[in-house]
Parts: sequence; C-alpha cells; structure tokens
Amino acid sequence: MKTLAINLPAFHQIPENDEWWGKGFTEWDNVRRGKPFYSGHYQPIIPLNNNYYDLSKKENIVKQIKLAKEYDIYGFVYYHYWFGNGKKLFEKPLEIIRDDINIDYHYCLAWANETWKSTWHNEKLRTLLEQKYPGKKDWKLHIEYLLTFFKDNKYIKIDNKPVLFIYNAKQIPQYDEMILYFSRMCEQYGFNGIYTIEYITPQNPKLYSNISDAVFEFEPRYTAYFDISKVNLLKRFLSKKLKRPDYQSYDKLWHYINNRTRTYEGKTIFRGCFSGWDNSARKGRGSMIVKGKTPQKFKKYFQTFVSKNRKDASKEFCVINAWNEWSEGAYLEPDTKDGYEYLKAIKEVMSNER
Repeated sequence: MKTLAINLPAFHQIPENDEWWGKGFTEWDNVRRGKPFYSGHYQPIIPLNNNYYDLSKKENIVKQIKLAKEYDIYGFVYYHYWFGNGKKLFEKPLEIIRDDINIDYHYCLAWANETWKSTWHNEKLRTLLEQKYPGKKDWKLHIEYLLTFFKDNKYIKIDNKPVLFIYNAKQIPQYDEMILYFSRMCEQYGFNGIYTIEYITPQNPKLYSNISDAVFEFEPRYTAYFDISKVNLLKRFLSKKLKRPDYQSYDKLWHYINNRTRTYEGKTIFRGCFSGWDNSARKGRGSMIVKGKTPQKFKKYFQTFVSKNRKDASKEFCVINAWNEWSEGAYLEPDTKDGYEYLKAIKEVMSNER
C-alpha cells in the first residue's frame, strides 16, 4: 500500500486574490484569522516555527517533498484549477515541480472543477470566477496542457495511463466524450489512455460515468454526509439554523471509514481518510469542526485503515486529506501543537505494513 496526500498549491500570491481580498493575500491569511469557539479549541492553527511558506519558491516546494519522502508519503495529489479557455490559477508550483525539480518524487493532478464563490468569509455571496466548459476547443487546450505533466517521469501512472482525479464529474457536459478524447490524445504520446478517478462527494454522490476507471471517497465530507444518522442530520440542520458550527466526532467518523463496505459497480475504490477537520478559519459559524482528534487516535485508526481488505479497494494506493489544507484543519505538516506526530504515525504504520 502506498500513501498519497492531497496538496493545496494556493500558498502564494496571485493577482486574482489581490483583486478579491486585498494586496498580498494568500491562503495563510485564512489560516491566521481562525478564532476559538470553545475552551481548548485549537485556533488559530500555527505551523511549527511559524513556517508560513511561499509555494511560488522552488526551495519551499523542495522542503515539502523531502519532508513527505522522509515520512513515507509516496506522492502528492495536487489540485489543478482550469476554468475553461485556458484560464488557470495557482499553476506556478505545479509547473516548478514539472520543469525544475529533479527529486524522484511522485505526483498527479486533481482537476478541482468548481465555480469560485465568496463563501469563505461569510460575506454576501458573489461569484469570483465561474467554472466554464466551452467545449471541444477547450478539451484540446486542456489536454495539451495536462500532457506536459503526464510526460514527466515523476507523474503517477497506472497501467501506463496518467492518473487524473476529477472533483465533480457530474457537472461536466459531455463528460464521456471528453474523457475518450483525452484518452485518444494520451495514446498519441505512447500512453495506454488516461486513468480517471471520480471524487465521491455531496456534489458527485455516486459513480457518474462508466468511462471513469475508479472512485475516491473524499473524507471526512463523505462520511459526514453519507453515513451519519438521522439524529445527526437533525443536528446539522439545527446548527445551520442557529448559525453555529456543526460539531462531529473524530472517533465516529473513523468508525464509519474503517467499517465501510459500499461498492461502485465494480469500479476500483481509492479509499480516503483524514488527519483532522476544522474549517472554522474559513467559514466561521458555518463551519464543520471535528472534535477529539489526537495523533495517538490517528495512528490507531490509520493502522486499521491500511490493513483492511475491502472489496474493489485499490491494493496499491490510499489517499489522505490532506498534506496542507491548513484553513480546513486537514494537514500533516508539523504545527505548534503536535509537531511531527502525525507524520511519525504514518511512517511507523507504513513500516509495520511492509
């Protein structure tokens, strides 16, 4: 079993954020604005040694990669933002990895195909950047750009097919036709096609297309929305109505993850898990806060997770959310509270498995 971790490349300045939120804004501004909602609530979350890095700088990307390798994370799943007609965001770190970094480290892309709205700051809802699907001309532009990554020896392939996660397959018009086009283009460059993995989320709640090769259970949102009881559904409704955070149990979420038996029409399942979750820094009272996490619990649950034999589950990969989703409280990088303990847990568990 190899562990992949989702990596957010948004920790650097871009003109769009300057326009929307003010000059110099980065994802770290979201992290710093966290406030505690109860006694003992760890907010704001602070990276160890105040390591508020800039991912537009090669040396900081290299540090991330070396740290992940040291603690037995096989590769990163980087978010890729393509809004149509060649419009990209946060592409610089990915292009540095593709072009300038020769460290033998594995990665693939996850197309985060969502319209960006101003939901993060509890302000009046406005559209910041619309996700568009212009059609076949855009397919060509998109796959030609993706191929510059696919041809990288570091890029993850399965059966000589470059791996591409897709956040919301259901939203994409002519999805099957687009994926078949991508696959034919990949074949022209010596690959056996493309290997597509659908996120399973509230937005894409079941396998959308038989063209897809696999599904990925995106945690903890998957469990919070699909496995909770009717009592919890009522609790979530009341939390929203009363404008207070939706509190969830770390132990309960992991119980569902480690006892799941759901299948998806025979498709391969990339099982997901999580280190923690608390997006109150982004969403304030509209957040979900998972209470009760500790490195010791994570190690115990993760050990069970990787040793489980589940029907249709990939025996090669599992995916942790996330490496560095700091403003969602889903991260493995060291912080001032627990240091390197989550990374140490992964390294020990993976060593035991081998």
